[in-house]
Amino acid sequence: MSHFDLVVRSGLLVGHDQVVAADLGVRDGRVAAVGTGLAGADEEVDASGLWVLPGLVDPHVHLRDPGMTDKEDFGTGTAAAAVGGVTTVLDMPNTIPPVATPALLAEKRDRVAPKAHVDFGLYGLLDQESSAAMAGFAAQGAAGVKLFMGQTTGDNPCPDDGAIFAGLRAAGAAGLVVGVHAENNPLLQRLAAELRAAGRTDPHAHLESRPSVVEAEAVQRVLALASVTDAHVHIHHLSSADGLAAFRRARRAGARASCEALVAHLLLDERAYEEHGNLVKLNPPIRARADVDALRAALLGGEVDCVATDHAPHTAVEQAEVDVWRAHGGFIGVETLLPLLLTQVAAGWLGACQLVRLTSLGPARIWGLYPRKGHLGLGADADLVLVDPAREATVRPELLHSKHPVTPFAGWPLVGAPVATYLRGRLVARDGALVGRPTGRFVAPARLAGLLAGERTRA
Repeated sequence: MSHFDLVVRSGLLVGHDQVVAADLGVRDGRVAAVGTGLAGADEEVDASGLWVLPGLVDPHVHLRDPGMTDKEDFGTGTAAAAVGGVTTVLDMPNTIPPVATPALLAEKRDRVAPKAHVDFGLYGLLDQESSAAMAGFAAQGAAGVKLFMGQTTGDNPCPDDGAIFAGLRAAGAAGLVVGVHAENNPLLQRLAAELRAAGRTDPHAHLESRPSVVEAEAVQRVLALASVTDAHVHIHHLSSADGLAAFRRARRAGARASCEALVAHLLLDERAYEEHGNLVKLNPPIRARADVDALRAALLGGEVDCVATDHAPHTAVEQAEVDVWRAHGGFIGVETLLPLLLTQVAAGWLGACQLVRLTSLGPARIWGLYPRKGHLGLGADADLVLVDPAREATVRPELLHSKHPVTPFAGWPLVGAPVATYLRGRLVARDGALVGRPTGRFVAPARLAGLLAGERTRA
């Protein structure tokens, strides 16, 4: 009987702080050894010339299941993730119905689990009435709760400040991360109404309706409210220099907070509206080059905690809408996340270890999935991505696995590609193709997982 189930030999193991030439042994779905000259295994993989990364954790996806499965579903969305080297996704609650109660979270979990090709967590919704539901969300193993302070897909009403404060306080007591879409809704709605009244329907009008003050004010307000609670606030898709400055001030003052940048906000600027029109409509919007540069500088300086996609599929017909006010916000991204970032590593402005910190270790730590996820150390789930750092390719929509593979990155040249993805030691994707049936599992934050298992854990 072999000592290991799987040994990956002769690769470069890329961690958040170092790159090591070593073999990696897997037993019972977990990393069991890292070293040289490991004993034999049932399966051996020659990773010569390849990088071995921990599977990516995308903490911000919208897989549209249930209720909007004409856009995407859990099967197609997690297939795209697996092929792209993303082995854990955290799915947002603005589905139909929205995940506004613990019972709805449990119902959604049971519905989507049989379709999942990668591991997944689920957010509950922090709305006007949900502060009493926080303990229930925690009991169901929610990854966290999402607070929409600004209008987006689903048009879920934004709670007032009293409800936000009550939700933050209850989430902090329950040990739930509060993910925040930070935009001032009354202000953006007023500005949009003024632009519509002026007859503006062009893509730039969306950006003008959501200037950076819309984001910066909301970041400042939610972190001020959170400062007198125990809540950990995570600012999703921070997009502007002004928003970053507000976040920086609050964290320096002691706020318990983290933030993410999106691939789109790091790689695209407002010139993309001229080429792609409403396809690049995002909430918050693609901004000026100065904002891109500020985000990149903060990322390299360690102030940005993770990079996500906000994978937000829509139908091809919806993506072709020419009136900006009728157009839907968002586009796909979970399958192109790693290739696009590997290309930035090849370009020299991003390091391979930084990539791992931002896409694996960082999100795993924020959402309590570490030490099971986010690294290649002993005892971690053997979620592995084998990467050819020199492979050249092009983003080709016809090869992507989402239901509607419409992306502004179509035609972009790539350097670096995932060539194999393993979930808990089992091959799930190879060379751009899905392998096997769905084997993804629901994952809860470590503290909540203990509670679900009946363990007594101190808050």
